[in-house]
Amino acid sequence: MRPRIQALDGLRFIAALGVLWIHSWGYFGNPRYYIGVLELGSILGIGRNGVDLFFVISGFCMYFFYAGHAAFSYRDFRRFIFKRWARLSPAFYAATVIYLIVSWINNHHQYANVIPALLTSMLYLNSVLSQFSIASHLWTLGVEWQFYLLIPFILIYQRTLGFKKIFLLVFGTLFLLAIVSVLIFRNNIADILTDQIFFRGIEFGCGVIAARLLLKNYSLVKNRFWIFLLFIVVAYCGRILISDAAMSLSPRYHNMIKLSGFTLMGAGFAGILYLAITSEKWLNKALSNRVFKTMGKISYSFYLWHALVIPVCAGWVVRLELSGIMAPVLTTLLACLVLYPISYLSYKFLEKPFLSVGNLTTR
Repeated sequence: MRPRIQALDGLRFIAALGVLWIHSWGYFGNPRYYIGVLELGSILGIGRNGVDLFFVISGFCMYFFYAGHAAFSYRDFRRFIFKRWARLSPAFYAATVIYLIVSWINNHHQYANVIPALLTSMLYLNSVLSQFSIASHLWTLGVEWQFYLLIPFILIYQRTLGFKKIFLLVFGTLFLLAIVSVLIFRNNIADILTDQIFFRGIEFGCGVIAARLLLKNYSLVKNRFWIFLLFIVVAYCGRILISDAAMSLSPRYHNMIKLSGFTLMGAGFAGILYLAITSEKWLNKALSNRVFKTMGKISYSFYLWHALVIPVCAGWVVRLELSGIMAPVLTTLLACLVLYPISYLSYKFLEKPFLSVGNLTTR
């Protein structure tokens, strides 16, 4: 087994914190706050793309930690799928049940979609059957599973076809399908399609490329700081492209602009990830601090449970009658404090006991 990458935990925490912030911000109607001509709320809107960073991290991890397996075979394919299921499902299924109970209570003991909701989560179809997903943010688990079904083919066939060929075959096909779907359906494509592996595959693929470069000991030794800033700019340009303002520039083909945004964000986040891991100075140290490492380990549970905590914390904040951006900022801080013990317990009892289940190194 390869050792845990501490800087990666820091990035996981940043991604989870971004998701928490953007949902807190949205809860209060996306309030605006100006510093001179700069609108701070929109700048911090990059937090909306914590999910995109998660996808890049997932692509990196699935390739980096499994590509070194001596001879990844179809037998290992089964072990891989079982390991991923055992790793994610206990916490995910528990969260599904709790969300169902809360919805049942909030709907005055009436909730008609219990069985469809349970089956949707059990089969990880939350991104496909979004109408039965018990919480809106759980769609990402469905996309993760779509990726898990694809990455073993790269691990298996890269030895016979070569990495470049199998990578282009898998991710090039996904990208082409996304383009064709836009050309055929134009602006009639709903989020249910753009939130599938067809459109998001490029982000996982960028993570895979970052892992490949690291495994091949590719090194950037000059101008790392400026390259880091460049990747930040690239990621933020991708964020701008998926904004309503940018997509409104082409009403008929706005999803092509969205696909371009996902591509740039994937490239930018992958570059930041690679530089963070290979850095020996401030960037690696900043992401590997004790708080970030701890929160990164429990980031999956943090993500699962945050949608339950935000309304409660926001309710407390509303009573303070704060104005502007202070309400979502305080809600985010309070939610972090409340989520830490919940996420820690979830990690300890619903994640950690299953981390070693189905290891490919055990026969």
